[in-house]
Amino acid sequence: MLKSFILICVAVVALWGGTIQNDDQFKAAVTSMGSDNKLVLMIYTTDDCPECAYMKQKVFHDKAVEPYLNHNFVVIEKNVHKSKLPDRYDFFGIPTMFFIDKTGNKKEMLVGSKRSQPFLAELRRIRGMK
Repeated sequence: MLKSFILICVAVVALWGGTIQNDDQFKAAVTSMGSDNKLVLMIYTTDDCPECAYMKQKVFHDKAVEPYLNHNFVVIEKNVHKSKLPDRYDFFGIPTMFFIDKTGNKKEMLVGSKRSQPFLAELRRIRGMK
């Protein structure tokens, strides 16, 4: 009886905690990494968010940021008004960026936009976290 209870608890925890692993964008990002040791950068945006547009159009494509970003991260975007958002990935403002490992563990979260050099420093700091 105790073994059955433990197995049921493990199954419930796996289902409850596995929502990001069931996200199609996340799964595609992990697949695209192959054996590379990258993190997923999931950014929450909206269509009418100037800070989001600044990050995606300017900062992500800055000549110092883009090579580091591409080498160490796979970026996926979730529009908070249009996309199904994974459980346990709440946001307080936009843009919100989540840094997630291949197994779905949330490593870090950044809220708001940044200029290129401070953002690059954050990426390096986050990447240094194992």
